[in-house]
Amino acid sequence: MRLLYISVLGSDMYNAHILGLLQEGAAPDTEVAVCSLEGVPKSPFMPPVHQFYNQLLQTIIDAEKQGFDGVVIGCSSDPGLEDAKKLVNIPVTGPFEAYAHTAPAFGRTTIIATGYKIDTWAPRAVAHGLGPYLTSVREANFDHPDPELSARLHDEDEDELRRMVLTEMERSIHDAAIEQTRQAAEVDGTKAVFFACTFWSGMLDPIAEAVPDVALLDPIVLPLKYLELLVGIKQYSAISPSA
Repeated sequence: MRLLYISVLGSDMYNAHILGLLQEGAAPDTEVAVCSLEGVPKSPFMPPVHQFYNQLLQTIIDAEKQGFDGVVIGCSSDPGLEDAKKLVNIPVTGPFEAYAHTAPAFGRTTIIATGYKIDTWAPRAVAHGLGPYLTSVREANFDHPDPELSARLHDEDEDELRRMVLTEMERSIHDAAIEQTRQAAEVDGTKAVFFACTFWSGMLDPIAEAVPDVALLDPIVLPLKYLELLVGIKQYSAISPSA
């Protein structure tokens, strides 16, 4: 199967990093590709939804025409997901939908998110049917570089800017997310934790070592594996049974 991961940015500065994470997590017969969005402001961080919504939907339509079997929208809040499903005949998913459809299999679940979005996740979880399973939303804060510095480095030194962003995400893992996951397990009885920012992807090993009995739901790899399941089901159902 051929799957496309869409980074909802106008910049491709994270694409190679994301592709490496996807290739490591993909099944042997899965071909993955990563793209960012054309015609969107070139920023290292996600712009307001209205600045990329139409471009995102067009990219998904084009992906079907190009022969991709499924698409991941690469943002933990799943922008445009419901509209995208109406426009194409291939499976489309996002990190939060993948979480909502897999976490109940583990049982009680926790979301770890940054503070400025902390109040948005519980209502979203309830809307996705996770109300009986959600035990807590816990906070692990991170900062992005100063906007002026980010803009300058984006033009002059993307490698340094990417290093700064990802280093800060790793700091938040060690300074907050490990302990928040431990508390989720010991206090809340959580069995699975979802990390509600794609920048945390690939950084969860220290948490796995510290809290080994909890399933850690990686925000980039999880939707990939869920999409493989969806495409596999669709491909199997298209095979006519032998006479």
